[in-house]
Amino acid sequence: MAHDPTQVGAGRSTILEPYDAGVEAALAACASLSSPPSFCLVFATTGYDQVALLAGVRSVIGAASLAGCSGEGVISGNCSDERDRVVTVMAVASTSIRFSVESRPDYATDAERCARALARSLRADGADDLAGVILLVDGITGDCSSFLAVMQEELPAHTVVVGGCAGDDMSFSRTYQYAGDQVLSGGVSAVALRGGAKLQVAVSHGCSPIGLAHTVTAERDGWLLELDGRPAWSVFKEYLEGDAQDLHAEGIMHLSLGVPLGPRQLGDDARFIIRMPMQLEPATGALFFPGGGLSAGAQVRIMRRDQDQIRHSAEDCAARLAQPNPPVFVLQFDCAGRGRVMFGNCASQEIVAPLQRLLGQAGAWLGLHTYGEIAAVGEHLHYHNYTVALCAVYE
Repeated sequence: MAHDPTQVGAGRSTILEPYDAGVEAALAACASLSSPPSFCLVFATTGYDQVALLAGVRSVIGAASLAGCSGEGVISGNCSDERDRVVTVMAVASTSIRFSVESRPDYATDAERCARALARSLRADGADDLAGVILLVDGITGDCSSFLAVMQEELPAHTVVVGGCAGDDMSFSRTYQYAGDQVLSGGVSAVALRGGAKLQVAVSHGCSPIGLAHTVTAERDGWLLELDGRPAWSVFKEYLEGDAQDLHAEGIMHLSLGVPLGPRQLGDDARFIIRMPMQLEPATGALFFPGGGLSAGAQVRIMRRDQDQIRHSAEDCAARLAQPNPPVFVLQFDCAGRGRVMFGNCASQEIVAPLQRLLGQAGAWLGLHTYGEIAAVGEHLHYHNYTVALCAVYE
């Protein structure tokens, strides 16, 4: 049976009033469609009243299914925008790609149970044609590593999984996930793509190991207590100038932790999964790494990143996804630490425009500045920091 080509459009608004901003972004996204949208994806920053914002979007898109989340910033077209009030909407009208949205409120309280229930719901609608799943989870709470391990176990092996962790204004206080007209915190919103969708994903980070390997000797609930039997911070700050006192020290934005991948896990990107400390407990020297996954006995490396390597590895990432025909749309999940924190006012030119040139003219290009990225490297699904996860959707 022949299908009409999928139509997709994107819009952005920086209007301060949330309902009006939702209306403007949705109208712009739908303007190029010849029929009502079947699905809309919404990314926004947290300066808005989130419920009013979605109400504005809904007033335009009618009965279309809706998913999305908040971020530290958004990417729309060729623009990376990290102001406190900006929203971007992607609208899709398709007869070949089918979208459905599932959500769970219990990601923060029991990530593994949440994953099993979510995977069961996704399989219930049909496992054979489940081409891909876009996961949007809380970026402050929840054990993302455990969540993803269960999702990989429970979903069909052919299913491509990609996504990001919702963010806020760098206050790390509360993030939001959207599903239908519902606004969650501590939850997960999942988009299933079926039918004619073909997803391709690549990741890059631009970090290189420095110094010798270290061993995790004590950890608890996301807190890295000791490396090599010493307080984690005392080891970490040896790679900084002077006597660094906290995570605001000069040069800290260039350092991270790298978890080596085994030979069977090696994919197209480098040999490490990147993790970033978000909190320091000065009295004990413990470092908090959101997303879980750092267990006692693990070997890790201190990693350093630089702008040129970030740029070049991201370009290689985009080039790996290119096909003769342009993608229907592209999703860019890019760490909040890779936007203006790294590139200042040149973030759009550095992390968006070069990728678009290499990947081709997509129907729409939408992205989020995240508190963590979700993508597979090789055969295994991982939670990442300081990374870009790029997803091109073809039909």
